[in-house]
Amino acid sequence: MRILLGVFMVLIVSGDDETITGVLDDSVLLPCTCPERNLDKEFKWQMEEPNMMLVLKHNSPASVFYGRYRGRARVLLDESSRNCSLLLTNITADDVGKYRCVFYSQGKYKKFFVNLNISASYNVCQKPSANNPNGDLSVKGFQCDAEGRYGEAELQWNLDGQLLTNSPTTHITHSKTLNASTGLYHLTSRLVTQLNGTSEPKCDVKAKDVSTIISNDCGAESREPGFLKNPVIHQPEDFFRSRYLIIIPIMMVLGVTLLLRCRWESSWSLPKRKEVKTGNI
Repeated sequence: MRILLGVFMVLIVSGDDETITGVLDDSVLLPCTCPERNLDKEFKWQMEEPNMMLVLKHNSPASVFYGRYRGRARVLLDESSRNCSLLLTNITADDVGKYRCVFYSQGKYKKFFVNLNISASYNVCQKPSANNPNGDLSVKGFQCDAEGRYGEAELQWNLDGQLLTNSPTTHITHSKTLNASTGLYHLTSRLVTQLNGTSEPKCDVKAKDVSTIISNDCGAESREPGFLKNPVIHQPEDFFRSRYLIIIPIMMVLGVTLLLRCRWESSWSLPKRKEVKTGNI
């Protein structure tokens, strides 16, 4: 009976979820308030989703961190503020998830949940290509360059709200390099298209597992290595080859038609000349 009474006396109090957004490679604070001056037992931080793993256990005066959190996390607990918040440094995409702060104090378990989102920053420069070397005004070219510290990303093109992909009228190429001296990934995408929209195609960055912060600034090309000062799109041969296969037969048909017409006109003019000569005799 005493055991049952003890169990019923243990109450669980959960706070509302809070959402925090941090920037890749930066620091972020996961808040947790423990107002009681003295904790009866240890408290801990734990990742709940997408994978359950222990972050730290605290037994005054020491905190023990686990796994990938060793060396880049600390708890702000002290005697004056009772701040159980968790400070993470050098955050990565793997840190995205739902966290739980839990401690036992005065006969109650208290839990606080924090959802951590992470954003990656990219500087994006989009420019039209040089004039089409084939002189076809119906074909338009664009180049997009982006730089950021998160490499799990790709450039995408949209026209009037529609995602562009490779097709008979659209050709897209991508490349990605890492600048070892700066730690920045340089993404380049080239677009050649015959599509006409109400506006120009727009370049965007799609990153895996994180949101993106986009800064559109072509002025960075003079400061950062890798940006092309005079972006030129080389028109792919395969893109124009199919068009030439259509144009050449049409030109041949027109040529044959003109030749037959000339012969037909000359065949009619010859009898008329003979009639004129016969009348003179």
